[in-house]
Amino acid sequence: MKTLKKIVIVLLILIAIPLIVALFVPNESISEGQVVINKPKQEVFDYIKYLKNQDNFGVWQLSDPEMNTTEEGQDGTVGFKYSWDSKKLGKGAQVITNIVEGERMESDMFFYDFDDTPSKAYFTVEEQPENQTLVKWGISWDTPYPWNIMSLFYNMDKDFNTGLEKLKEIVESQESPSETTFAINYYGETLKNIEKAVAGLSKEQMHFKPSDESWSISQCLEHIILTENMIFGMIKENMEKPENPERREEIKFTDKEIMARVVDRTEKYKAPEMLIAKGKYDDAETALKDLNTQREEILSFIQNTPINDLRNRVNDSPAGAADTYQSLLFLAGHTARHTLQIEEIKTASNFPKN
Repeated sequence: MKTLKKIVIVLLILIAIPLIVALFVPNESISEGQVVINKPKQEVFDYIKYLKNQDNFGVWQLSDPEMNTTEEGQDGTVGFKYSWDSKKLGKGAQVITNIVEGERMESDMFFYDFDDTPSKAYFTVEEQPENQTLVKWGISWDTPYPWNIMSLFYNMDKDFNTGLEKLKEIVESQESPSETTFAINYYGETLKNIEKAVAGLSKEQMHFKPSDESWSISQCLEHIILTENMIFGMIKENMEKPENPERREEIKFTDKEIMARVVDRTEKYKAPEMLIAKGKYDDAETALKDLNTQREEILSFIQNTPINDLRNRVNDSPAGAADTYQSLLFLAGHTARHTLQIEEIKTASNFPKN
């Protein structure tokens, strides 16, 4: 009997020790990796802000090439959702919750096989000397007592560092785009996203308005076309004027800041009467054809105009002084802004079903 009591006491002590230790272990766990990449900060950020790019360097994604994935929204913007279903990794999703352009991207990660409480993932980029960038990639999560003791024995730092080394390899192997190439690629990206947003919409869906004050998708598309036509006309007129590089000191915003400001849907602007669309398009295909036709001239202009000719012509814009190259970026960003508006319209509870 004494032996049995001793065994019970020892077992109780063995059980009690981890329970006591867990009282002093934080509930929040953090895993993080970091790497220095030999590329400018903005170029690195332009790659990592897209969740789908993690398929190319994430340890977990690369571990299951047969993983089924789906996406909702526009990658690289707040609200984009990337979901996975994997025999090896289970079911989960990642949702972009915050982007500080050129600085930080945050997201919620859901692991449905455990619970619906999101873990908090993040990327940060910090400028370093000689055009280098310090990248940090990590995640934090809460674990209830007493399971929080497991954080003493497990973290994912090694996995993050392995993924970041792969990211470094990918980004450093890419040729840095010229300003001309960047602009052309940005126009291509915005066109691809709006094509995806309006694909397969019916006439009823095209003309649906969430409220009397709201625009329809048809109006959004028409407004994009009207605006590009008007602003590009102003750009061509400005190119007929003499260069005025002395005004460059008046420019207050970088290219990226202008792009970020125009797509920020928290800032609302009232369109001038001449750009308020009537909703003439019954189908998306016709609108996209008109947009493509119009953009052929714009893309040809970008391709064939020396970058210095664009940079050395400064004009006044709603954001203050801006050069012609920035005006062209604004124009593509304007399409991205209204693509987000179209996605908002489609999420209305009473949006017509196909």
